[in-house]
Amino acid sequence: MILSLHPVNPQQRHLEQVAEVLSRDGVIAYPTDTLYGLGCLVSRKKAVDRIQAMKGRDPKKPMSILCSDMEMLCRYTRHLDTPTFRILKQMFPGPYTAVLPCSREVPRHLQSKRTVGLRIPDHTFCRAIARLVGEPIITTSCNVSGEEPLTTSWEIQEALGHLLDLVVDCGDPAGLASTVVDLTGDEPVLLRQGAGPWPL
Repeated sequence: MILSLHPVNPQQRHLEQVAEVLSRDGVIAYPTDTLYGLGCLVSRKKAVDRIQAMKGRDPKKPMSILCSDMEMLCRYTRHLDTPTFRILKQMFPGPYTAVLPCSREVPRHLQSKRTVGLRIPDHTFCRAIARLVGEPIITTSCNVSGEEPLTTSWEIQEALGHLLDLVVDCGDPAGLASTVVDLTGDEPVLLRQGAGPWPL
């Protein structure tokens, strides 16, 4: 099923409908500021496993998580030094993924080498739904592993609708993956050049 929301001011009743789906171990497809994502609540391992199976990808390959704001992001990483915090403030909200050390809040099933990919997209729906449910949601590109990402709600409904609980239509994403930057060391390391310019 496709649920259409206003791209700038998503209707509260529709946000609550999406939150209800997520709270029942649901899996959704939704637009971000980069690509369409597949998502569920980070705390729901059953739903995370569904996404892994849907994509046909290695369960050991990490998936990023999407936060509503810096306050939520800081709960999922260990203490940030001032230079790293300044970089994050420049990156977010925006088309970036920051690889950071995990805090204890990150479920074990989402940890990879004790790091986690964190995002705060420049997208109203993404931030609003994470704020409403009170925890981050998974964000991984909407495609079968090795295939091109699906770019519209109708394509997703046709290809994956039978595996999803909901497809959210809330404006089309830019169509480029996020820029991934590793911030775990002394200096930032660019892991993937995407929609966000680097260096900042």
